[in-house]
Amino acid sequence: MQKYIEKPFLYKDRKFDIRVWAVVTDDFRIYVYKHGYLRTSSAEYDLKDKNNFVHLTNQCLQSKVDGYAKHEDGNTLQYRDLQRYLDIHYQEYKLNVEELLMPRIKDIILDTFLSVRTKMNPNNRKNVFELFGFDFLLDEDFRVWLIEVNTNPFLGTPSDFMKELVPEMINDMLKIVVDPILPPRFVPQEDKENDFELLYRE
Repeated sequence: MQKYIEKPFLYKDRKFDIRVWAVVTDDFRIYVYKHGYLRTSSAEYDLKDKNNFVHLTNQCLQSKVDGYAKHEDGNTLQYRDLQRYLDIHYQEYKLNVEELLMPRIKDIILDTFLSVRTKMNPNNRKNVFELFGFDFLLDEDFRVWLIEVNTNPFLGTPSDFMKELVPEMINDMLKIVVDPILPPRFVPQEDKENDFELLYRE
């Protein structure tokens, strides 16, 4: 059971949520990906409107709406789009996504995993991992709320920037969970830094 946030922070008068990827390994290392994305609604927010597409920003729902992709490519935005919006419309507050939102998001992710620590990998299987999709909401006071955690997160590419983001995320994840066990035969000379941040390890 969950309380509905009646007054969410809106992007151009529309509701959105923030998708963040996290990985947990068999030895309970918790990683959070530095790049995520925003999922936007296709219609302006109205608390009295009963249509689900006004309130729920899931890709599977929004893609069936007539106004899908009318505002943003694939109803998705980058973190920097939110930062730009804050800089323009809330300049007086000097809000920074990395400094204000991400630390709180990481705290919630850590608390969530620690709350179910004893139930994760109960058989102590080796060389296993799982990718999770965390969905967050901002309210009118810029407080961060956890909506849900997905054990089978959407990995589609409905927009141009996600066609780059998703493969890069998967590649970085495999470097963490597969490469230590099965080292790659070929490593590019200019191998970029892994964008999964180690949040916790036992």
